[in-house]
Amino acid sequence: MTLLKIFQFDLTSLTAGETGRKCGQKFLRIIRSDGGKFFGFGESNLPVLAKVEGRFAQILPPKAPDYKARLFAQALLQVKGLTIAKAGTTVRLPRSQC
Repeated sequence: MTLLKIFQFDLTSLTAGETGRKCGQKFLRIIRSDGGKFFGFGESNLPVLAKVEGRFAQILPPKAPDYKARLFAQALLQVKGLTIAKAGTTVRLPRSQC
């Protein structure tokens, strides 16, 4: 597809945010400069979504995990060799994981 054909479309991006109590989605229009490069986002004239369903929608559980579930998750991470990062430290991955 040529650059000229791309300018004929109104491209949008879907942003999604989720907390334990609320989910929100919003379409943002992609704004391009005269040269065709990405410039920023703007408001879209697409309708607001009431609910989005799919693989990555509503990932968070509806309620916070209880104490036993958190202990189990911490033990599982410890078995896997993961530790909690401390504030002010830089995490360095071995070259094999970069």
